[in-house]
Amino acid sequence: MKAVIMAGGKGTRLRPLTCQLPKPMVPLLNRPCMEYIIELLRDHGITQIGVTMQFMPDAIRSHFGDGRDFGVELHYFEEDSPLGTAGSVKNAAGFLDERFVVISGDAMTDFDLSRAVDFHERRGALATIVLTRVERPLEYGVVMTDDAGRIVRFLEKPDWSEVFSDTVNTGIYVLEPEALQWVETGKEQDFSNDLFPLLMKRGEPLYGYAAEGYWSDIGNMEQYRRTQFDMLEGKVKAAIKGRRVAPGVYVGEGVTLPAGGIVWNGPAYIGDGTVVEDAAAIGPYCVIGSGNRVGRGSMLRQAIIWDNNHISENNEIDGATLCSRIRSYPESVIGDGAVVGSHCTIGPKTHVLPHVKIWPHKRLREHATLNSSVIWGDGAAKPLFADGAVRGFANEEITPEFAAKFAGAYGASLAKGKRLAVSSSADGFARLIRSVLVPALQAVGVRVTDAGESASSVARYGVALLDVDGGIHVQCADSGGRIACRLECMDAAGLPIGKNVERKVENAFVQEDYSRVDAASIEAAKTVDGLTDSYGKRLIAEIGYTERRPLRLAVIAGDPVVRRIVARLADAFQWEASFVDPALGDAGIEAAANGAGIDFGVLFDAGGQTIRLYDETGAPVPHERANVLLYMSYFQCFRGRTIGVPLSAPSFLDSAAEGLGNRVVRTKRNSRAVLEPSAGSPFHPLYDAPFGVGLLARNLIESRLSVSQLLEFLPAFSLHRTSVEVPWDEKGRLMRLLTEQHKDGRADLLDGIKVYDESGWVLLLPETDEPSFTLIAHGERPEAAAELAERYRRELIRHFQ
Repeated sequence: MKAVIMAGGKGTRLRPLTCQLPKPMVPLLNRPCMEYIIELLRDHGITQIGVTMQFMPDAIRSHFGDGRDFGVELHYFEEDSPLGTAGSVKNAAGFLDERFVVISGDAMTDFDLSRAVDFHERRGALATIVLTRVERPLEYGVVMTDDAGRIVRFLEKPDWSEVFSDTVNTGIYVLEPEALQWVETGKEQDFSNDLFPLLMKRGEPLYGYAAEGYWSDIGNMEQYRRTQFDMLEGKVKAAIKGRRVAPGVYVGEGVTLPAGGIVWNGPAYIGDGTVVEDAAAIGPYCVIGSGNRVGRGSMLRQAIIWDNNHISENNEIDGATLCSRIRSYPESVIGDGAVVGSHCTIGPKTHVLPHVKIWPHKRLREHATLNSSVIWGDGAAKPLFADGAVRGFANEEITPEFAAKFAGAYGASLAKGKRLAVSSSADGFARLIRSVLVPALQAVGVRVTDAGESASSVARYGVALLDVDGGIHVQCADSGGRIACRLECMDAAGLPIGKNVERKVENAFVQEDYSRVDAASIEAAKTVDGLTDSYGKRLIAEIGYTERRPLRLAVIAGDPVVRRIVARLADAFQWEASFVDPALGDAGIEAAANGAGIDFGVLFDAGGQTIRLYDETGAPVPHERANVLLYMSYFQCFRGRTIGVPLSAPSFLDSAAEGLGNRVVRTKRNSRAVLEPSAGSPFHPLYDAPFGVGLLARNLIESRLSVSQLLEFLPAFSLHRTSVEVPWDEKGRLMRLLTEQHKDGRADLLDGIKVYDESGWVLLLPETDEPSFTLIAHGERPEAAAELAERYRRELIRHFQ
């Protein structure tokens, strides 16, 4: 005996679950619905199975293959256009040379098919419809039979005034091959609307068999969720893959649970390789697929989550359904009945209200409150770029697939026919992404120079040295046990790309509006070596002091390229540089200071752009004071130069520069703005950390002072930072009110609003990527700066309350 599984349904009522997946492939307890149907047929001795397909057939074929892994033999019949239920089975008529069962691939049942077939045979039926009873029959074909089981009345999807029975058609049929003679080949026809009414009219033996057992159509979200809860409760006879660790609780292989264990409050299901972090709560009726991570403190109740999702810390997911590869940032709330499609990003503190549906590939910004479904567009998307770079966690947000798409958009929109340098930090994932970027750029007509392993500061220097039209540097670094990745994009001068360029690339990326070039025109990538050595040589020449006095440095540098540069500087200037284990952090620097003694310590960021400075005692120097000291060292070492200084830096730097023959240009805070005024110089003390270290060392030697003493010579100043959360929609109005309020006073509008006060100044900055304002207050004393910041914080709150 044979069977046909009808697997052509689009499942429009299940969207967004079925936006990128045919309905039979929608998972139930982490396995496609159709897999259970195949097992049911196999358990009843039916192993020769035809599968009719129309919508996204490759998804079905790639999962099931020839069926051998599932103990059956599958034969596929694909429709070029929809043929209806009867028409699709007619399309497989050549395979159906004996009695056969027709069953839907998108329903869940444990009916005894053997008993249905036995009933069919005993009645001598041409066609038998398997029936069941339901509470609400409006969505089905209602059927009435006589005492022998012969169908005497049939009505498809009646309204309540037409309902005459609670017995409905399940879409499971037992048919003789001869029944298909009344179905025309290649014509769209249904069993319920066309074939069965015709058979009744002709008086052919059409029977109905009332089956016992479980059946669910999974036609809508409520049924989809309810079916899985029923499976957990044992209402369905179906194999659940996983160990039963408590009543109604099933756990797959390689699941990581909190170190202190977990209190099961089942029923629940957790798939293979899922990680549940400490203090996360998995409530009753949760279904969690494979490869997920549930962050610390998150609470899940009646949540259905597919595969490979990352639920960050302190999320609350209550009665929602999430598809695959979703990134939900900390403190997000997803309400009852909400559905989130695959590849979505849910920003921090975002609230998805009940019953909202979000289609795949949407990016929801921070603090957003969604009260309506997001189908088209990006749904309050967060910008792709931040300060000239694309940032994300390695193999979560920055993936090889993402990198290929990004490179296509970047190269086609900016650099077709131009040459770009591509480099990466010296770690496996960064190399992998670099290896993806190179051919993806070539495919859209970019001439690529592979600059190999580098660091951020070296890559920026290398773009100018190689005389290319720009560059992309991949920089990875540890971030609290996970790897953070940056794709740093530079123009021909080695500066981070500007906002207009970012928007151009982002539009191409979102719209995928780019084309590839003819294969014959693709040039081979050019490979260059020695950038780090060239950078070090130029750095030594630029620092340029001749007095050689040994200095002791304690250095933390996780990046091997940065360590090479520091070692070269130490050799050139006779420093004693001891490298401290990065895992020791501040304690390692302090131990070095208490041991052999140091002149100062430095902790380099990944990429060698910025440092954390420590004085001769091993005590960390506050960030703002360290930056001022680096600027002052620059002014001491050079004359007649122009350098960018952000508007948020202390005011006395202007006069200090002028007194030493230099000039300060006040800029916005972003790195491009700060670097632009000194574009003629190869290095910047705040963005080329080895250069800043060399300047400080030269200042110490020439002044014969310690770091602590140099800091004491700085004018008195204090910077106090605070932030105020504001609604996204209020930010523009607040900026207008603040501008109007201070239009008659002394104010600077270069970057936010900088208001000058008799006790100092305060900078009010609306954040681009956050629903907040940052306030930076400047005063001579900490108390004055804190008081000023608090005064303007209250003023800001007053405007929107």
